[in-house]
Amino acid sequence: MTPQRTKKIVLSAAGAIVVLVVIAAVISLVQRPGSVAPSFGGAGSTGLALRASKSMVAPGAPAMDAGYAEGTDYAPAPPTMPPDYYQNGGQTAAEVDQRIIKDGSLRLTVDKVTDALDRIAAIAKDRKGFVQSSSSSEREDGKHDGQVTIRVPVVSFEAAMGDVKALAKVVNYESTTGQDVTEQYTDLQAQLRNAQAQEEEYLVILKKAQSVEDILKVQERLGQVRGQIEQLQGRIKYLENMTSLSTITVSLTEETEVQAPTKEFRPGAIVKEAVQTLIVLGQRIVEASIWLVIVGGGIGVPVLLLVLVVRALVRAGLRRRLPPKP
Repeated sequence: MTPQRTKKIVLSAAGAIVVLVVIAAVISLVQRPGSVAPSFGGAGSTGLALRASKSMVAPGAPAMDAGYAEGTDYAPAPPTMPPDYYQNGGQTAAEVDQRIIKDGSLRLTVDKVTDALDRIAAIAKDRKGFVQSSSSSEREDGKHDGQVTIRVPVVSFEAAMGDVKALAKVVNYESTTGQDVTEQYTDLQAQLRNAQAQEEEYLVILKKAQSVEDILKVQERLGQVRGQIEQLQGRIKYLENMTSLSTITVSLTEETEVQAPTKEFRPGAIVKEAVQTLIVLGQRIVEASIWLVIVGGGIGVPVLLLVLVVRALVRAGLRRRLPPKP
């Protein structure tokens, strides 16, 4: 191969490479995000772009799913939060008041259950709380058992526990628990702010929509976000209720005492009950005898006859088989 021919080949290859690089650069510039605003729907749509606006997204929240900007028909799942969102978009757990669920349980022996129930209700009222449930029952010995559940503000939890224990002759059991849900509460608030920001953005887009297709697609996504908002609000409300009011459950019982007579002693009534029981027992015996005679006879007689017939046939067969005696 001559040097001139080699030089031509090298120059041709270099020129081809330069052309490919230029073409790639042009394609990259054309496809760069933001260079062209793609339409929301297909042909004939209004060309409504669903690009995330920085001014309408909560600080630190992720941009809208790419599916919105590309005009796809699928409904993407709610975006997940970046790791640093709760520090940028919302308060950290250390910057808010602690949210603690407090529960207490007591089992007490008291002089009189009914009086104790009334006094515990008064304690709850004095501590700016209320009685959630209350019940009592009477035992066979005339004593009573009871159970009451009260809700009092968390700041009054220890004081209310002390007031209730002061009513007891004996504290048989005591238990307190505390669950810190501050981080969970803060996370839910951050997610709620992000969902509400998305709702506002969808409302702005909905106002700009012109075709029926665009309106229906935006409304579908808007419904999904609103459903998420309602779920988050419900969970936040539940945590606020559980952390603002503590729960104290008290089981009450009266101490057994030896008394004579126990409850109301009525010998005459006991005699009547014993006679009535004897009469009922006699009736049951007579009924059983009648059933035995009628049902037993109806079944037993045919069975007995059948047994006798079978026995006679067996004996006759045995006699025919035995050799005659000499």
